[in-house]
Amino acid sequence: MMDEGKSFGMGDASAGGNEAGRSYNGPPSRPKKKATFQRKSRAQTLKRGGPGSAKPRSDHAIAVYPNDPQKQMAIFLDGLDPQSFIGRERSVSHLTETRFGQTLKRMIGELSELNMPIQRIDQVSRRHAAALVVRWLNEEKQCAATVNNKVSFIRKYCELIGKVGAIPKGEEWYQLLESKGVPRSALVRQQVAYGSKTWSAAGIQPIGIAALLAEDHYHESLLVELMYYFGLRVSEALSLNPTRSDVVGGLMLTSGTKGGKDRLVPYMDDAEIKAKQRDVLDRAIAWVNKNNRRGDMGYPGLSMEKSRQKYYNTLHSVGVTKAHMGVVSHGLRHEYAANMFEQITGHRPPVEGQEPSDWFKNNRELVDHAYLKVSEALGHWRKSISAAYLGSIAGMSKTQKHRIEKLIEMFQNTPGVAEGLLAVGIERAWLTGRGGQGIQLALHERIQLTVSLKQGGSWSVLNDAHALLEKLLPGRVMVAPLLGGVQPDDGVEVFLD
Repeated sequence: MMDEGKSFGMGDASAGGNEAGRSYNGPPSRPKKKATFQRKSRAQTLKRGGPGSAKPRSDHAIAVYPNDPQKQMAIFLDGLDPQSFIGRERSVSHLTETRFGQTLKRMIGELSELNMPIQRIDQVSRRHAAALVVRWLNEEKQCAATVNNKVSFIRKYCELIGKVGAIPKGEEWYQLLESKGVPRSALVRQQVAYGSKTWSAAGIQPIGIAALLAEDHYHESLLVELMYYFGLRVSEALSLNPTRSDVVGGLMLTSGTKGGKDRLVPYMDDAEIKAKQRDVLDRAIAWVNKNNRRGDMGYPGLSMEKSRQKYYNTLHSVGVTKAHMGVVSHGLRHEYAANMFEQITGHRPPVEGQEPSDWFKNNRELVDHAYLKVSEALGHWRKSISAAYLGSIAGMSKTQKHRIEKLIEMFQNTPGVAEGLLAVGIERAWLTGRGGQGIQLALHERIQLTVSLKQGGSWSVLNDAHALLEKLLPGRVMVAPLLGGVQPDDGVEVFLD
């Protein structure tokens, strides 16, 4: 980690991070890492950078290249360690550092395109940030998560150069954007999963894909298995040093983690799953020993960004894409989260809709415990984040209702279905089975439609109804007769007239 305290004001806590009076002589050379490990005191681990700590750096850049903000920004970013200055001393991840710089460099060009050019990099203000958000959301249709990340980078930059509060937060920020025509809802990230994002929910078995990859792309097959069995992000899998991370009780992640936070991913309690986790870790260690002197699971000679690109390109080459298979690599983290939740509770998570919502509500303490453990294993420290992977108990009922409504709309809005069923002799119809409970159906699972016949109708009407639905909704529906003449308890009526 670079120590910038003496040159450009990234001072320690005792100095308050205010070194503006000292001269700036350009980016320092990176010191050599010490071979021995020396534990830091608590005072040493507290924040050393802070608001205004990089102002000498920006002043120097402006002085060297007046009226050329692109070159000013290049000098500003050269050798900058945009570490977190909240809490303990820690660097941000490599990927965050890269995106931080990319956002700031592109910002200058984008402001020129918006006829809001700046001549000095310290001129960035709230009106510039608001204009960029309008562009990103309304013109480029970027998602809320991407826009929020970019805004956080610009806000962090402003704070580093001493412009604290230049980009407001919370209610003040929302009100500013609403005055520019951006609704609050456009910036709110989805924190509850509606519909499982696991590979298995899309009908894809991760281990099957890993086996397919192993034939010609063994390295990538190992990465897929590591993500599946340990819930790793792509960057974490590529940064993983399997030998160093192999500790008693699980996998200790120290590189490539979000926010630079170390974490232990524990082995599952299930003996069979634990054995598979141990097996893939052993194979990863063997691969590294043979193929990468650096000791990690990345591609030898490639940067993290290039490694990510190569990994994704390889998966794309075999058809493992959102467009082709309906899955992305992050879905493997969802898979791990769901499996861990099941191990703790004995039930699949709410997002999969395989359990009535009452079970989760009646076992709230156990469910909350599972949410917390899953959050910790995934590298988050609030159990509420688990809702993005597992779904929420309250949200599950809404999700199930939404699924039911969609199925009913399908029957009622598909031309020829309602009138055709009436014409062949069906009197009433109900959505029953798993579909009637709002449970997410498997890829090729049929929707069960229970029907009653008009008075005097014969059982051959069922064959006619089945033939009609096969023609209009091929492969989607299974017709079942209503027995006993009593409306099904678990049925939701599909009105035919």
